[in-house]
Amino acid sequence: MSRLLDAPVRRSAVPHAGHRRRRRTRAVRGPRAAAAIAALLVLVTVACTVPWVRHELRASFTRLPSTYTELYFDGTPHVVHGTAVVPVTVVAHGAAPRTYQLRVWLATASGRTELSRTVGLAPRAEVPLRTTVRLPYPRAGHGGAARLVVHVALLGQPQTLHYTLDHTPEGTS
Repeated sequence: MSRLLDAPVRRSAVPHAGHRRRRRTRAVRGPRAAAAIAALLVLVTVACTVPWVRHELRASFTRLPSTYTELYFDGTPHVVHGTAVVPVTVVAHGAAPRTYQLRVWLATASGRTELSRTVGLAPRAEVPLRTTVRLPYPRAGHGGAARLVVHVALLGQPQTLHYTLDHTPEGTS
């Protein structure tokens, strides 16, 4: 054999400079990495407690059906000259049914229905269909303010809306 292969390997008792530097870097990097991970976990936890962040995360991981219907108030329901004005919009996404039945009613705080109206709507896919339903607003007894709740429902669909109307008749305060 050759002399190089047969020669004993001598190792220095002191590691070379690059070795020490590497060990020191690992020791410093460990606490910094742990602190960065802890800060990131705290940030994610705090962000998940914010309602709009939770909503966006839920929406991003929720599969929407290919066919669904939106129902929303197009404006604020209000009372004008003794008439409750309820602006509503329906948007059919995907294959829309031929017609929708939109039911709007006024109910007292105890749940008793005062007035009701059902409107037929013929939607087109992806096109907002706006409608305004007008209902006579009942007068309050003893000159006081009437508090009624406007309810809106798409019959045969799960969507519903409600809005509380506080109306003081003209001439009272």
